Amino acid sequence: MRLAITAALFCAAATPALAQQAQPQPTTRDKAEALAKALNNPMVQEAGAAMLSNLAGILLDTRVGPAAHYVDPTIGEQETLRDIQRRNDPEFEKRFHDQARRAVATAGKLTQDGIAMQDSLDQTAARLRAALAPLRGMLNAK
Repeated sequence: MRLAITAALFCAAATPALAQQAQPQPTTRDKAEALAKALNNPMVQEAGAAMLSNLAGILLDTRVGPAAHYVDPTIGEQETLRDIQRRNDPEFEKRFHDQARRAVATAGKLTQDGIAMQDSLDQTAARLRAALAPLRGMLNAK
């Protein structure tokens, strides 16, 4: 009796794992379509731009004054890349963020276009295979 109860418990525990295995794995195309959809989402674009702005900010906080004064004597000892860039363009951080957001949106469009092009390339490959089939047959006959 214990064996039957233990077997039933193991079967019940394994049921979710079996259900997960029954689901087909996403194809590369499915993943590309999900990526394109995500990159075309304004919230994802904003998050991507924020991430890129944050990474750029880390670099911009690099103190370059000790070496940069050789190139430009007006640069102070404690100045960072951000300080120098702000002096040249006070709006550069806003402009960078906007450009980063457009770059993420462009990546979404390029992904969509790549998916659309894949269909055309698949069709071309099928036509080429069909056109080359007689030649392949002649080569294999020898």
